[in-house]
Amino acid sequence: MIQYIKIKNFGPIRDEVELSFEANLADDMADDIYLTTMPDGCKLLKLAYIYGANASGKTTVLKVFEFLRKLLLRPLLDKSAKLDYEPFLFCEDPQQNESFIELAFYANQIRHIYSVTFNQEAILNEKLVFFNSAKPTELFTRDTDMDKRLAKIQFGSKIKVPAKERDRLESNTLHNNTVFGAFTKTNTDIPDLNALNIWMNLFWLGLISSSTNVMGETALMIADNPQANKWMDKFMNKADRQISKVQADKEKTAGALLKNLDATSIGFMPRNTFDTNTANTTPVDAALTTGKMYGGGDVYALRRKIMFTHHTDNGSYTLPIDAESSGTQRYFSLGGPLYTLVHRDSILLVDELENSLHPDLMKHFLQTFLANAEQSQMLITTHNVALMEEIDFIRRDALWFSEKKEDGSVDLYSAADFDTGILRKGASLINAYRAGRLGAKPNLGSPYIAQE
Repeated sequence: MIQYIKIKNFGPIRDEVELSFEANLADDMADDIYLTTMPDGCKLLKLAYIYGANASGKTTVLKVFEFLRKLLLRPLLDKSAKLDYEPFLFCEDPQQNESFIELAFYANQIRHIYSVTFNQEAILNEKLVFFNSAKPTELFTRDTDMDKRLAKIQFGSKIKVPAKERDRLESNTLHNNTVFGAFTKTNTDIPDLNALNIWMNLFWLGLISSSTNVMGETALMIADNPQANKWMDKFMNKADRQISKVQADKEKTAGALLKNLDATSIGFMPRNTFDTNTANTTPVDAALTTGKMYGGGDVYALRRKIMFTHHTDNGSYTLPIDAESSGTQRYFSLGGPLYTLVHRDSILLVDELENSLHPDLMKHFLQTFLANAEQSQMLITTHNVALMEEIDFIRRDALWFSEKKEDGSVDLYSAADFDTGILRKGASLINAYRAGRLGAKPNLGSPYIAQE
């Protein structure tokens, strides 16, 4: 599970900001479904929300997680390749400024802190420590000689790594690779890194944005997993009481999707990640348009093979997913990732979760996650302020705001950061937000546009 992330000089984020999943004890409620307790007693939130105006940096925070996932699990193979991000650009010589990410997380019930400093050309340095006691134990440090473009890795004194294994890993650590990234492509036996690599592959589900088509992944899941199919029947019945059964043709649907498919880009296959680089939007009118998704598979064929059985007063009828509303299609698509979150400890990032969902259905989706997941987490961006109306549902320490400052940089802060002079305990979050006391709102001004 993630404890916190610190970010500096990434996109519109100039100064260091921190988003924390650590619970504020003042917000605790009896039997709080938001919380899970780690072996060292730290209480972590399973869900966090980011609100803010358009272009305020909400999505950037999600992109940092996705960028870090790829640094750790999908290394660049070409020495000349640049890291896929932009630093803060509203300044002189932006390319000269270093960027920084620090992630505190619990892997295999042990707390770790990983930090990495980088620019577009290289990983400059990185460090990983873990806590078997109150004091940190160093797993490794890495520094890059930029003149020679060579990485130097040093393992901690308590980590036993044969020199030949270290040298093999070091020789594969390009200046634009992290140590973990290099480990994924190196035939070497380092148990501590291997355990974390396995954990990362299972834990990071990736980012679902408006361009990420997860319908195919969900279809594959229920076609291949009868237990998941039964779970999906119940899940969809919550959205529409007339839906009694969902099914996907295992051979034809899965076969079409698996053709030329990269297994590392699909959420319910070995890498367990949603690849935002290769995902394409499903055509709106699938009856007239065909398209490709995730590198292979006919979207039209896929959509025709996902069927919903409706039970009405006039009998039962089976319809293709094309005949369902966009909200039902969206809810079905999200059901696959939710099933994974409930059945395996992992983290999912969703940009604007509310798209095509009724506010009550979105809330039910989040409640289902919170009530059934044990040590999984979700980080979402949303404009659905209706969630703030229910003080017993949304925790202040789970509520984050992003706001663009006058210099173009982004500030990130929590509702729990406000003192009682601005936000009293028990006060209405929605009223405070609408009144502008919490910031992170569009500054629109008059709707009239002067004519020249």
